Amino acid sequence: MISDFFWKKLNYITGLMAIMVLFGLIAFSANLEIKDLDLWLHVKTGEYIVTHQEVPKHDVLSCSLAGKPWVNHEWLFQSFLYVLSHHFGFESLITMQVVVVCMIFLILMLIAYRSNRQALSVFCLLLVLLVFQSRFTIRPDIFSLLFFSIDMFILSLHINKRWAVWALALVQLLWVNMHGFFIVGPVLVLLGLIAETMRRFVPMPYEWNTTGKLTDDEFKRLGVIFGVLLVTCLINPYFISGAVYPLTVLFQPSSESKIFFEHIYELQRPFKHGWVATNIHYKILLLISGLSFLFNRRKIDISVFFLWLIFLLLSLAAIRNLVFFSCAAYLVILINSIDISSEDVLPLRFNALRFKEVTEILIKAGLIIWMLNYMIGLSNRGYFDYDTFSRKSEYGGISKRVYATHAVDFLVAQQIKGNFFNDFNSGAYLIGRASPNIKVFIDGRTEVYGSEFFKTYLKVWRNGDKKIFADFAAKYHLTGAFLNGANQQIPGD
Repeated sequence: MISDFFWKKLNYITGLMAIMVLFGLIAFSANLEIKDLDLWLHVKTGEYIVTHQEVPKHDVLSCSLAGKPWVNHEWLFQSFLYVLSHHFGFESLITMQVVVVCMIFLILMLIAYRSNRQALSVFCLLLVLLVFQSRFTIRPDIFSLLFFSIDMFILSLHINKRWAVWALALVQLLWVNMHGFFIVGPVLVLLGLIAETMRRFVPMPYEWNTTGKLTDDEFKRLGVIFGVLLVTCLINPYFISGAVYPLTVLFQPSSESKIFFEHIYELQRPFKHGWVATNIHYKILLLISGLSFLFNRRKIDISVFFLWLIFLLLSLAAIRNLVFFSCAAYLVILINSIDISSEDVLPLRFNALRFKEVTEILIKAGLIIWMLNYMIGLSNRGYFDYDTFSRKSEYGGISKRVYATHAVDFLVAQQIKGNFFNDFNSGAYLIGRASPNIKVFIDGRTEVYGSEFFKTYLKVWRNGDKKIFADFAAKYHLTGAFLNGANQQIPGD
């Protein structure tokens, strides 16, 4: 008869295999072809910064914003992209994305990994990946996720170490110069301070006052970390205006941002089309993480609850924030599961050691088969490339169906100069390929252009308002137009 030790060992090995397959799927999925629109603007801005040895404080890319103040909070990310692509080729950016994404998932796994929770870890990380894959575009967002995961790793496992203060400060220094989500760093620490204060001074039910409680030294160190992170936020080219930038965007009147939420998909709400129609994996994580608090209601760590709540609210505001909530939800589920035993949720007859081991082996084997099958499905995705008359995979290389490549090739080859009216989606690509010879009318920097300008632009683009276009042409000295109809309909008039 096969011993219990054999099943336990086989269960563990199967779990390791599932983890290996998961990371293989993560690496393959992140190898998506370059098709992001804003990437080209980032690289061109990085070229300007490296070449001129300065971070622009005013717009230098468009004819409609020329000279307008610009808080370019992503300048370090842009410089890094330019240096990387300049020395190693444009496709090296895909390799960078693969490395960063794999690091994010590795850190998330290390934070909450338990050998007796392998199946749960793999399943929840797989859900995170399925949410994340819609954001596999080379943007500063991926670095925000990396910094978020590093912060969580240090705050949850190494808060008692002296080096934690300086490690978090270094992360914050990079973050504040790479992406506007840097505010998440101090917010995480602030949530910890609020939660610890409540544990000490506010009577709460069950064991909430003792679960996750810090020592006095750890509490003091958390306060020091909060102060250090706030000061670190000031270390950017724009000083105070750069440090408060996220707050100015977050607390701007809803009437000003409404137009962007209506017309830009990533800014729309995840439940706009119902509960089941879209973003199903995010909603599964939302349900499981919510239930985890219910099953672990006696030993809730309120700092974990605050983390879940804040990122839930962010995710409900815009689709672009779903992946941040998914990462937080994964951590919540794994942390809450530590104090939840199978006896709490399953009848007694299902808790025999051998039954549990065999069941977990079957679950892990099922996950492995599903992930391998899904990877095969991804590898078959592609389309016909009319330039080479061959099939182009959706993985690796630069997309052949998103950018108006040949049109811009002509502008560059003929060294055409001027101020061009263009559609919103083409602005960043036109900047990346043809700036500074061509100054665009509009691009993806919605916070710089503002809602009123965007509304007026839509009257021309959507409604074909000839009078407004004539006013634009005179005001901005337009000498040409660049309109890409590959993924949208160009107005007939």
